[in-house]
Amino acid sequence: MNNIMSQTPKNLTSSTIKFNQWLAGLIDGDGYFGITKGKYISCEITVELKDENMLLEIQKRFGGSIKLRSGIRAMRYRLQNKTGMIKLINAINGNIRNSKRLPQFIKVCNLLNIKPVQPMSLTIDNGWFMGFFDADGTMNYYYQNMRPQLTISVTNKYLHDVQYFSTIFGGNIYYDKSQNGYFKWSINKEDLHMKFYKYHLNNPSKSNKGKRLFMIKEYYLLYNMKAYINNFTNQTYMYKKWIMFENKWNNKY
Repeated sequence: MNNIMSQTPKNLTSSTIKFNQWLAGLIDGDGYFGITKGKYISCEITVELKDENMLLEIQKRFGGSIKLRSGIRAMRYRLQNKTGMIKLINAINGNIRNSKRLPQFIKVCNLLNIKPVQPMSLTIDNGWFMGFFDADGTMNYYYQNMRPQLTISVTNKYLHDVQYFSTIFGGNIYYDKSQNGYFKWSINKEDLHMKFYKYHLNNPSKSNKGKRLFMIKEYYLLYNMKAYINNFTNQTYMYKKWIMFENKWNNKY
């Protein structure tokens, strides 16, 4: 049987292309392609309960089912319908690149007679980064010597899969031996954070992490004014603004 050539339709809107790139990143981080009994194909994506809306958007475009995972606060999306799978595979073909996910993807392509496209070179315009960040990224600040230190990071078992971030956004990668070992990319400087912030404006997060990403600019506005300094005898208006920021950051209101 001839291969079904996978090509990006010319009538795709920019927002659809961005969505497909983002989806590939999310699947690379939180997804799985499976084949059972040598012929039944499926795609699964498991996310935190608070990120259910991401799965609803995917379901709206490709079909499939969403169920609560028993015993854990997580939701699982599953697509098994062949027509839906063909549509999904063609949408993300050329953007799947994770060390574990790509071999799974190629096997599904072969079973569907779809020609797998080699992962395209990543640029700062590609929505893949945000999809992978929504899956495996974290963002928080911690106090060191009475000063808040903001860190944006992405973790993965394989070095290759986090090097994309350091190539485009800078930062450092280190290996952590805990939890069976993983590699962690992180950025800790204002200029790199602002670079990621500007990327996010063009490729918005679809997860609960997006709220904090939108707050980066406000964080540095207050940080550079040293609003975090607490004068215990006479609390300043700036410090009160910092407390309001912290409450918003931590979803206290």
